[in-house]
Amino acid sequence: MRRGVIFDIDGTLVDTNYLHVAAWWEGFRRQGRDVLMVDIHGAIGRADRDLIDYLLPDATEEEAQAIADTHAELYKPRLDEVRPVPGAGELLRTLADRGLVVVAATSAPEDEAERLIGVTGAKDAVSAMVHAGDVEKSKPHPQPIQQALDKAGLPSEGAIMLGDTVWDGLAARSAKVGIVAVRSGGIDSASLLEAGAEAVYKDCRDLLQHLDESPIARLLRD
Repeated sequence: MRRGVIFDIDGTLVDTNYLHVAAWWEGFRRQGRDVLMVDIHGAIGRADRDLIDYLLPDATEEEAQAIADTHAELYKPRLDEVRPVPGAGELLRTLADRGLVVVAATSAPEDEAERLIGVTGAKDAVSAMVHAGDVEKSKPHPQPIQQALDKAGLPSEGAIMLGDTVWDGLAARSAKVGIVAVRSGGIDSASLLEAGAEAVYKDCRDLLQHLDESPIARLLRD
């Protein structure tokens, strides 16, 4: 049986969540909408329109597009400043070297996702990737995780997801995939555990240091 780990990207492998929060906040503000940053932070992990609908269910199509355009306008120029989460590239390479299939599943568009994976310095360790253009629904819907399983040829019982938001946990649970979480996206341990995480680590480095005692170890042992 093939075994592998499905990685979220933003907040899990690269330190981008708060850049997204600031850009979304300005997008809402320019449309005269006052949305608290803490609420925006809690919605990070959803795709653009899903995030807007979650926070602003009465937004018109024109208004939502203007908000999304502002987010892209402010966020994309900062991509050159993005840095990996500690241990991200080393974790990707270690898992691949130990025989696991490494997959990425993100709500980011393809060009952005490819660029962010490159930031980790371990792009060659990633066997397959699911991006916004591959799916019609975003997390917490299980479709991105199911698509990742299909692309990588992984059975659900042979996969674990690593994510940083409650949406990752809910999506993984719906897809019947195990979930391990990191706090590098800014979500507290209690919320991640409530969303289904089997274990929570500070970041990729912390998980790597405890890899053989983590839930991922069962994929390495079986």
